[in-house]
Amino acid sequence: MELTVDFSFSAAHRLPRHPGACRRMHGHNYLLRVTLEGEPSPESGMLRDFEEVRALVHEHLLSRVDHTCLNDLLENPTAENVLLFAWSALSGALPELAELRLWENPSYAVAMRRPALPKAG
Repeated sequence: MELTVDFSFSAAHRLPRHPGACRRMHGHNYLLRVTLEGEPSPESGMLRDFEEVRALVHEHLLSRVDHTCLNDLLENPTAENVLLFAWSALSGALPELAELRLWENPSYAVAMRRPALPKAG
């Protein structure tokens, strides 16, 4: 089963290795989709409480990136590198993390997914 929660944040960056306009400082209103995968708890009937996921993502990631200059965190903050940073920040707090998808704008997104878990029994 999958559980998905969407988040938004705003941040500025410049891409020092990019030959075009993105070399200059600019900003994005990012959309981050966090997907967890696993089996619901027999006790609660939930994989995770949505609000717990929201709080953990805010604590471990959004508090670090929202309304910041991403170059203060990453030397070359491409969408791909921001996604790797997000995965690193969240995977310890959310062991069920299965996929992250990050949109820089409505047309451009990057995604990464952990390898599929083996099926039980």
